[in-house]
Amino acid sequence: MVIDKINEIKDTLQSLEIGKMGLHYLVDLGKESQKNYSEEDKTEENFIHGCTSYAWIKQINKDPIRINTVSDSVIVSGILYLLEKVFNGEPKSSIDDLDGQDVIDGFGLDRHISNQRLRGFSEAIRMMKE
Repeated sequence: MVIDKINEIKDTLQSLEIGKMGLHYLVDLGKESQKNYSEEDKTEENFIHGCTSYAWIKQINKDPIRINTVSDSVIVSGILYLLEKVFNGEPKSSIDDLDGQDVIDGFGLDRHISNQRLRGFSEAIRMMKE
């Protein structure tokens, strides 16, 4: 269930203290994400507008959700990869009542992500809903 996955990520980030080891955790996730995203998929169609970094989300399957994400910023790649961890394999309906702020708040990142990055994250969720 999506809420359980969000809470599990929040617990992990809190246990690592986002300002300390949690940042390293996001960097590690980001590096993994960057390895797994094809250059051919960095298209305008997959581009996430509104983020301060260059970022992409490829929707491989709509229902159940299957996405692949990346950014030129390793930290943003890590944050976007959290979307993959939460939503991949879940029914499309699992995202219907959520927005970027809900998910960021659920992760406990609300004090750690800028408004501009939040706009990009929210755009990624909007793109998943299409």
